[in-house]
Amino acid sequence: MKQELSSAIVKLADLDNLIKKDSFDNDVYIFDDITNVSVDDTPIKVEMPVFAICIQGSAKVELNLKEYQVNSNSLFTLMPDHILHGYSHSEDFKGIFIAVGNKCVDELLPDIHTALPVIMSFRTSPVVKLTEEETSIFKQMHAFLWMMIRSNVGIYKKKVVNSLLQSLLYVALSVYKTRYKFTEMKRSRNEDIFFNFVTLLEHEFKEERTVQHYADKLCITPKHLSTVVKIVSGKTAGEWIDGYVILAAKVMLRSSSRTIQEISVELNFPNQSFFGKFFKKHVGIPP
Repeated sequence: MKQELSSAIVKLADLDNLIKKDSFDNDVYIFDDITNVSVDDTPIKVEMPVFAICIQGSAKVELNLKEYQVNSNSLFTLMPDHILHGYSHSEDFKGIFIAVGNKCVDELLPDIHTALPVIMSFRTSPVVKLTEEETSIFKQMHAFLWMMIRSNVGIYKKKVVNSLLQSLLYVALSVYKTRYKFTEMKRSRNEDIFFNFVTLLEHEFKEERTVQHYADKLCITPKHLSTVVKIVSGKTAGEWIDGYVILAAKVMLRSSSRTIQEISVELNFPNQSFFGKFFKKHVGIPP
């Protein structure tokens, strides 16, 4: 399980030093002590959703080139492809953590399209302040889920665990919906297009970097896609595409032993020179 934890959750340094941890079917990881976990300056790509509640104290988390303050009674959500640069916490910090496999999340949220705007809020606003009641609910659900993972309840154990996870996910979604009512109130065709575009982009940016490709997938014209994305997000579709590629390139350059040539191939550039020019254009310095 040590290797599973270090490779499947978030690839954090010293993750094997977690004092209390349990897992279930390699889909769910639950723990409550990260005292001995440290993150250096090497960027880390999050591999699966992680829900964390700060119970006491505070922490600072560097995520996707931004720093977030996590105080007590806060929900902090890490999503796949978030880039974690580091974190620090106060001496009195206490928290609870649940990591859920991507496949498991897909199975637990059958109405994924309806939940997509809220899930997008996970990515753009990873920290949410909780009420005392909400914190208490998460603590009790965490404790009960942990107890069931450790228990032997027979052939329906997986169904029981999945039901508890589903409940926890919907509580988290409800918290975000309460905080971000504007997302639901202003939901429009344009926002649907934007959310679907970003979802496609997250999965295909390494292979496809043209606005035409994503417009074709969404059955609209490239001009319409660019206009809609600019209206909703303030950035053009091309800027979103380039941003994903550059962030991935930075992560690979900083945290892997791959050569620039190997990285350019993985990011689907025709050659190393083309990748170098692209990177320098957007970053200001060569890779």
